[in-house]
Amino acid sequence: MDPILLAVPRYGVTVTARFLRTRLKDQALAPITAVRIGRDPLWLALASGLGLAMFGFQFGDLLYPGERAALMMIGVLLLAGGYAVASLHLGTPHVERTMLWADIWTIRKVRDALAEARATGERPAGGVMEMEDEAKEG
Repeated sequence: MDPILLAVPRYGVTVTARFLRTRLKDQALAPITAVRIGRDPLWLALASGLGLAMFGFQFGDLLYPGERAALMMIGVLLLAGGYAVASLHLGTPHVERTMLWADIWTIRKVRDALAEARATGERPAGGVMEMEDEAKEG
């Protein structure tokens, strides 16, 4: 059994020296060549916030003060939500896949744990996943 480098029960994420396990996906760390944090919600929030600001600037004289305040509040909430959400992408030689969507702080912790796991170098050669059979050990 590998020592656990990071466990985030809220998202069901566990990082060991050889594997990244989530609720629905397991990934061996041996074939991973790149780890990237995606910020797609941030760009969508910026575009939406800019659209709301332009709408408010253009039609502000036709809006009631409460409507202008609501537009500003929606824009601020969009920006805060877009900043807080990120995705973790793992790249292998042939494909890059999204492993996790979570808040940016959790994603950074998982990325740091992956870097620590890769630095230990305790991965099997060739990216072969080794499955342990507990029935044979006894």
